[in-house]
Amino acid sequence: MIKACVFALLLPVAATAADNPKNETQTKTQKEPATTKPVENESDIAVEPPQPESIEERAKKDDGLVEQRVNREKSTAENPFVITPHQPNYMLPVYYRKDPKPNSYPGELENDENLDDVEFKFQLSLKFPLAFKMFGGDNSLWVAYTQQSYWQAYNSGLSSPFRETNYEPEIFMSFNVSDDWFGIKPKYINVGAVHQSNGHSDPYSRSWNRIYASFIFETDNAVFQVKPWYRIPENREDDNNPDIEKYLGYGEFTGVYVMGNYSVDFMLRNNLRGSDNKGALQLGFTFPLWGKLRGYVQYFNGYGESLIDYNHATQSIGTGIMLTNWL
Repeated sequence: MIKACVFALLLPVAATAADNPKNETQTKTQKEPATTKPVENESDIAVEPPQPESIEERAKKDDGLVEQRVNREKSTAENPFVITPHQPNYMLPVYYRKDPKPNSYPGELENDENLDDVEFKFQLSLKFPLAFKMFGGDNSLWVAYTQQSYWQAYNSGLSSPFRETNYEPEIFMSFNVSDDWFGIKPKYINVGAVHQSNGHSDPYSRSWNRIYASFIFETDNAVFQVKPWYRIPENREDDNNPDIEKYLGYGEFTGVYVMGNYSVDFMLRNNLRGSDNKGALQLGFTFPLWGKLRGYVQYFNGYGESLIDYNHATQSIGTGIMLTNWL
Protein backbone atom coordinates (compact mmCIF):
# COMPACT_ATOMS: atom_id res chain seq x y z
CA MET A 1 0.00 0.00 0.00
CA ILE A 2 2.85 2.37 0.98
CA LYS A 3 4.79 1.48 -2.20
CA ALA A 4 1.73 2.22 -4.29
CA CYS A 5 1.36 5.66 -2.69
CA VAL A 6 5.04 6.56 -3.24
CA PHE A 7 4.80 5.46 -6.87
CA ALA A 8 1.68 7.58 -7.28
CA LEU A 9 3.46 10.63 -5.86
CA LEU A 10 6.59 10.24 -8.05
CA LEU A 11 4.71 9.57 -11.26
CA PRO A 12 3.72 13.25 -11.88
CA VAL A 13 7.34 14.34 -11.27
CA ALA A 14 8.68 11.81 -13.79
CA ALA A 15 6.06 12.85 -16.27
CA THR A 16 7.00 16.50 -15.85
CA ALA A 17 10.70 15.70 -16.44
CA ALA A 18 9.85 13.69 -19.50
CA ASP A 19 7.67 16.49 -20.85
CA ASN A 20 10.50 19.07 -20.31
CA PRO A 21 13.82 17.41 -21.25
CA LYS A 22 15.54 20.83 -21.64
CA ASN A 23 15.11 21.80 -18.00
CA GLU A 24 18.26 20.05 -16.83
CA THR A 25 20.31 21.49 -19.69
CA GLN A 26 18.94 24.97 -19.06
CA THR A 27 19.80 24.69 -15.37
CA LYS A 28 23.36 23.67 -16.14
CA THR A 29 23.66 26.43 -18.68
CA GLN A 30 22.53 29.00 -16.15
CA LYS A 31 25.13 27.81 -13.64
CA GLU A 32 28.07 27.75 -16.11
CA PRO A 33 29.94 31.06 -16.38
CA ALA A 34 30.05 32.85 -19.72
CA THR A 35 33.19 32.10 -21.74
CA THR A 36 35.00 34.19 -24.38
CA LYS A 37 34.33 33.12 -27.93
CA PRO A 38 37.40 31.29 -29.21
CA VAL A 39 39.30 32.54 -32.26
CA GLU A 40 37.86 30.76 -35.25
CA ASN A 41 41.13 30.69 -37.22
CA GLU A 42 44.44 31.26 -35.42
CA SER A 43 46.22 31.54 -38.76
CA ASP A 44 44.58 34.96 -39.19
CA ILE A 45 46.83 36.35 -36.45
CA ALA A 46 50.14 37.82 -37.70
CA VAL A 47 53.08 36.02 -36.12
CA GLU A 48 56.62 37.35 -36.33
CA PRO A 49 58.94 35.04 -38.30
CA PRO A 50 61.60 33.35 -36.20
CA GLN A 51 64.49 35.71 -35.60
CA PRO A 52 67.92 34.25 -36.36
CA GLU A 53 70.61 34.08 -33.74
CA SER A 54 72.71 37.19 -33.27
CA ILE A 55 75.91 37.46 -35.29
CA GLU A 56 78.00 37.03 -32.13
CA GLU A 57 76.14 33.85 -31.12
CA ARG A 58 76.66 32.32 -34.56
CA ALA A 59 80.33 33.26 -34.47
CA LYS A 60 80.86 31.51 -31.13
CA LYS A 61 79.41 28.27 -32.48
CA ASP A 62 81.28 28.35 -35.79
CA ASP A 63 84.78 29.47 -34.78
CA GLY A 64 84.62 33.07 -35.91
CA LEU A 65 82.64 35.73 -37.73
CA VAL A 66 83.86 34.81 -41.20
CA GLU A 67 83.53 31.07 -40.67
CA GLN A 68 79.89 31.32 -39.59
CA ARG A 69 79.07 32.99 -42.91
CA VAL A 70 81.12 30.50 -44.94
CA ASN A 71 79.35 27.56 -43.30
CA ARG A 72 75.94 28.98 -44.14
CA GLU A 73 76.99 29.69 -47.70
CA LYS A 74 77.94 26.03 -48.10
CA SER A 75 74.46 25.00 -46.95
CA THR A 76 72.81 27.32 -49.50
CA ALA A 77 74.93 25.84 -52.29
CA GLU A 78 73.06 22.54 -51.84
CA ASN A 79 69.59 24.12 -51.82
CA PRO A 80 68.11 24.69 -55.30
CA PHE A 81 65.63 27.26 -53.94
CA VAL A 82 68.17 29.56 -52.26
CA ILE A 83 70.34 32.26 -53.85
CA THR A 84 73.60 32.94 -52.05
CA PRO A 85 74.15 36.63 -51.20
CA HIS A 86 77.44 38.26 -52.18
CA GLN A 87 77.66 41.87 -51.05
CA PRO A 88 74.89 43.30 -48.81
CA ASN A 89 71.37 43.44 -50.24
CA TYR A 90 69.39 46.47 -49.11
CA MET A 91 66.68 48.98 -50.01
CA LEU A 92 66.80 52.63 -48.96
CA PRO A 93 63.44 54.21 -49.89
CA VAL A 94 64.51 57.54 -48.41
CA TYR A 95 67.93 58.51 -49.75
CA TYR A 96 68.90 62.16 -49.70
CA ARG A 97 71.63 63.44 -52.06
CA LYS A 98 72.95 66.92 -51.50
CA ASP A 99 72.96 69.03 -54.70
CA PRO A 100 72.64 66.43 -57.50
CA LYS A 101 74.78 67.44 -60.47
CA PRO A 102 73.16 68.28 -63.84
CA ASN A 103 75.14 65.59 -65.67
CA SER A 104 74.18 62.87 -63.22
CA TYR A 105 71.15 61.93 -65.31
CA PRO A 106 71.47 60.74 -68.94
CA GLY A 107 69.07 63.26 -70.43
CA GLU A 108 68.93 66.85 -71.60
CA LEU A 109 68.74 68.70 -68.30
CA GLU A 110 69.49 72.41 -68.17
CA ASN A 111 70.01 72.49 -64.41
CA ASP A 112 69.85 70.30 -61.35
CA GLU A 113 66.38 71.55 -60.39
CA ASN A 114 64.91 68.79 -62.56
CA LEU A 115 66.29 66.11 -60.23
CA ASP A 116 64.82 65.37 -56.83
CA ASP A 117 67.17 65.47 -53.87
CA VAL A 118 65.41 62.43 -52.38
CA GLU A 119 65.47 59.17 -54.31
CA PHE A 120 65.26 55.40 -53.80
CA LYS A 121 68.58 53.57 -53.65
CA PHE A 122 68.87 49.79 -53.60
CA GLN A 123 71.47 47.10 -54.14
CA LEU A 124 71.05 43.49 -55.24
CA SER A 125 74.05 41.17 -55.00
CA LEU A 126 74.31 37.40 -55.42
CA LYS A 127 76.86 34.74 -56.26
CA PHE A 128 76.92 31.17 -57.51
CA PRO A 129 79.56 28.48 -56.81
CA LEU A 130 81.28 26.83 -59.76
CA ALA A 131 83.65 24.49 -57.91
CA PHE A 132 84.97 23.58 -54.47
CA LYS A 133 88.35 22.16 -53.38
CA MET A 134 90.02 22.53 -56.75
CA PHE A 135 93.37 20.70 -57.05
CA GLY A 136 92.83 19.26 -53.58
CA GLY A 137 93.07 22.60 -51.77
CA ASP A 138 90.70 24.45 -49.46
CA ASN A 139 89.35 26.85 -52.08
CA SER A 140 86.25 27.69 -54.10
CA LEU A 141 85.45 29.29 -57.46
CA TRP A 142 82.52 31.70 -57.78
CA VAL A 143 80.73 33.95 -60.24
CA ALA A 144 78.90 36.97 -58.82
CA TYR A 145 76.66 39.82 -59.88
CA THR A 146 75.96 43.11 -58.10
CA GLN A 147 73.54 45.82 -59.21
CA GLN A 148 73.21 49.21 -57.54
CA SER A 149 70.42 51.55 -58.63
CA TYR A 150 69.43 55.15 -57.96
CA TRP A 151 65.74 55.59 -58.69
CA GLN A 152 64.00 58.98 -58.85
CA ALA A 153 60.88 57.24 -57.60
CA TYR A 154 59.16 60.40 -56.37
CA ASN A 155 59.97 62.56 -59.40
CA SER A 156 56.67 62.62 -61.31
CA GLY A 157 57.91 65.47 -63.50
CA LEU A 158 60.45 63.14 -65.13
CA SER A 159 58.16 60.06 -64.96
CA SER A 160 60.18 58.55 -62.09
CA PRO A 161 63.27 57.45 -64.06
CA PHE A 162 66.23 55.42 -62.91
CA ARG A 163 68.87 58.12 -62.68
CA GLU A 164 71.75 55.63 -62.61
CA THR A 165 72.31 51.88 -62.41
CA ASN A 166 75.71 50.22 -62.09
CA TYR A 167 76.17 46.61 -63.20
CA GLU A 168 79.03 44.59 -61.76
CA PRO A 169 79.62 40.97 -62.85
CA GLU A 170 82.74 39.25 -61.55
CA ILE A 171 84.51 35.93 -61.18
CA PHE A 172 86.81 35.13 -58.29
CA MET A 173 88.56 32.33 -56.46
CA SER A 174 88.62 32.18 -52.67
CA PHE A 175 91.43 30.56 -50.65
CA ASN A 176 91.22 29.63 -46.97
CA VAL A 177 94.26 30.75 -44.96
CA SER A 178 94.94 29.34 -41.50
CA ASP A 179 98.03 31.27 -40.32
CA ASP A 180 97.87 33.77 -37.45
CA TRP A 181 99.62 37.15 -37.67
CA PHE A 182 100.06 38.94 -34.32
CA GLY A 183 96.62 37.88 -33.10
CA ILE A 184 94.90 38.87 -36.36
CA LYS A 185 93.52 36.01 -38.40
CA PRO A 186 93.83 36.33 -42.20
CA LYS A 187 90.94 34.01 -42.90
CA TYR A 188 90.62 34.23 -46.69
CA ILE A 189 92.29 35.62 -49.80
CA ASN A 190 90.15 36.27 -52.87
CA VAL A 191 91.57 36.81 -56.35
CA GLY A 192 89.28 37.85 -59.19
CA ALA A 193 88.33 39.97 -62.18
CA VAL A 194 85.43 42.42 -62.26
CA HIS A 195 83.66 44.54 -64.88
CA GLN A 196 81.62 47.58 -63.89
CA SER A 197 79.51 49.75 -66.19
CA ASN A 198 76.33 51.81 -66.23
CA GLY A 199 74.90 50.51 -69.51
CA HIS A 200 74.52 53.91 -71.19
CA SER A 201 75.70 55.04 -74.59
CA ASP A 202 77.97 58.04 -75.18
CA PRO A 203 78.37 60.59 -73.73
CA TYR A 204 77.02 59.06 -70.50
CA SER A 205 78.71 55.68 -70.79
CA ARG A 206 81.02 54.76 -67.90
CA SER A 207 82.90 51.50 -67.49
CA TRP A 208 86.16 49.89 -66.40
CA ASN A 209 87.67 46.44 -65.93
CA ARG A 210 89.88 45.41 -63.02
CA ILE A 211 91.72 42.49 -61.51
CA TYR A 212 91.94 42.45 -57.73
CA ALA A 213 93.07 40.61 -54.64
CA SER A 214 91.26 40.97 -51.34
CA PHE A 215 92.75 40.00 -47.98
CA ILE A 216 90.21 39.29 -45.24
CA PHE A 217 91.31 39.56 -41.60
CA GLU A 218 89.37 38.89 -38.42
CA THR A 219 89.57 39.89 -34.78
CA ASP A 220 87.17 38.94 -31.99
CA ASN A 221 84.42 41.40 -32.96
CA ALA A 222 85.43 42.74 -36.36
CA VAL A 223 86.28 41.73 -39.92
CA PHE A 224 88.48 43.85 -42.21
CA GLN A 225 89.19 43.61 -45.92
CA VAL A 226 92.11 45.17 -47.78
CA LYS A 227 91.35 45.13 -51.51
CA PRO A 228 93.92 46.54 -53.95
CA TRP A 229 93.11 46.47 -57.68
CA TYR A 230 94.68 47.09 -61.05
CA ARG A 231 92.74 48.61 -63.91
CA ILE A 232 93.05 46.74 -67.20
CA PRO A 233 94.15 49.33 -69.80
CA GLU A 234 91.71 50.31 -72.55
CA ASN A 235 92.06 51.96 -75.93
CA ARG A 236 92.30 55.68 -75.28
CA GLU A 237 89.69 56.46 -77.93
CA ASP A 238 87.17 54.07 -76.38
CA ASP A 239 87.81 55.05 -72.76
CA ASN A 240 84.88 57.11 -71.42
CA ASN A 241 86.53 57.69 -68.05
CA PRO A 242 90.33 57.71 -68.49
CA ASP A 243 90.91 59.50 -65.19
CA ILE A 244 88.73 57.29 -62.99
CA GLU A 245 91.70 56.12 -60.90
CA LYS A 246 92.35 59.74 -59.98
CA TYR A 247 89.03 59.71 -58.10
CA LEU A 248 88.51 56.07 -57.07
CA GLY A 249 92.14 55.23 -56.42
CA TYR A 250 93.79 51.83 -56.52
CA GLY A 251 91.89 49.94 -53.86
CA GLU A 252 89.65 50.18 -50.82
CA PHE A 253 89.60 49.27 -47.15
CA THR A 254 86.35 47.93 -45.68
CA GLY A 255 85.31 46.59 -42.32
CA VAL A 256 82.42 45.42 -40.14
CA TYR A 257 82.29 45.75 -36.36
CA VAL A 258 79.75 43.60 -34.49
CA MET A 259 78.03 44.49 -31.20
CA GLY A 260 75.60 41.73 -30.24
CA ASN A 261 72.94 41.87 -32.95
CA TYR A 262 74.02 45.30 -34.19
CA SER A 263 76.78 46.10 -36.66
CA VAL A 264 78.69 49.07 -38.02
CA ASP A 265 80.34 48.90 -41.45
CA PHE A 266 82.65 51.27 -43.27
CA MET A 267 84.42 51.72 -46.61
CA LEU A 268 87.46 53.92 -47.23
CA ARG A 269 89.01 54.87 -50.57
CA ASN A 270 91.88 57.24 -51.35
CA ASN A 271 93.99 57.94 -54.43
CA LEU A 272 97.10 58.39 -52.25
CA ARG A 273 98.07 61.57 -54.06
CA GLY A 274 99.37 64.30 -51.81
CA SER A 275 98.83 67.33 -54.04
CA ASP A 276 95.49 66.26 -55.52
CA ASN A 277 94.10 63.97 -52.84
CA LYS A 278 90.62 62.53 -53.38
CA GLY A 279 88.74 59.73 -51.71
CA ALA A 280 85.48 58.51 -50.23
CA LEU A 281 83.97 57.40 -46.95
CA GLN A 282 80.87 55.25 -46.48
CA LEU A 283 79.38 54.36 -43.10
CA GLY A 284 76.52 52.02 -42.28
CA PHE A 285 74.62 50.90 -39.18
CA THR A 286 72.27 47.90 -38.96
CA PHE A 287 69.84 46.85 -36.25
CA PRO A 288 67.17 44.10 -35.91
CA LEU A 289 63.59 44.85 -36.97
CA TRP A 290 61.25 41.93 -37.74
CA GLY A 291 62.34 38.36 -38.25
CA LYS A 292 65.38 38.43 -40.52
CA LEU A 293 64.77 42.02 -41.62
CA ARG A 294 67.23 44.60 -40.35
CA GLY A 295 67.05 48.36 -40.31
CA TYR A 296 69.86 50.11 -42.17
CA VAL A 297 71.22 53.66 -42.17
CA GLN A 298 73.90 54.58 -44.74
CA TYR A 299 76.05 57.69 -45.18
CA PHE A 300 78.40 58.52 -48.08
CA ASN A 301 80.80 61.40 -48.63
CA GLY A 302 83.31 61.69 -51.47
CA TYR A 303 83.90 60.57 -55.04
CA GLY A 304 82.65 57.54 -56.94
CA GLU A 305 79.39 56.67 -55.24
CA SER A 306 78.14 55.81 -58.73
CA LEU A 307 79.92 55.71 -62.07
CA ILE A 308 78.04 58.66 -63.55
CA ASP A 309 79.23 60.74 -60.57
CA TYR A 310 82.75 59.30 -60.35
CA ASN A 311 84.41 62.72 -60.79
CA HIS A 312 81.91 64.70 -58.67
CA ALA A 313 82.00 64.88 -54.89
CA THR A 314 78.64 63.87 -53.42
CA GLN A 315 77.24 63.68 -49.92
CA SER A 316 74.22 61.53 -49.15
CA ILE A 317 72.39 59.77 -46.34
CA GLY A 318 69.51 57.30 -46.38
CA THR A 319 67.52 54.84 -44.33
CA GLY A 320 65.66 51.63 -45.10
CA ILE A 321 66.00 47.89 -44.64
CA MET A 322 68.84 45.44 -45.11
CA LEU A 323 67.92 42.00 -46.42
CA THR A 324 71.37 40.39 -46.07
CA ASN A 325 74.39 41.76 -44.25
CA TRP A 326 78.13 41.24 -44.70
CA LEU A 327 78.05 38.71 -41.84
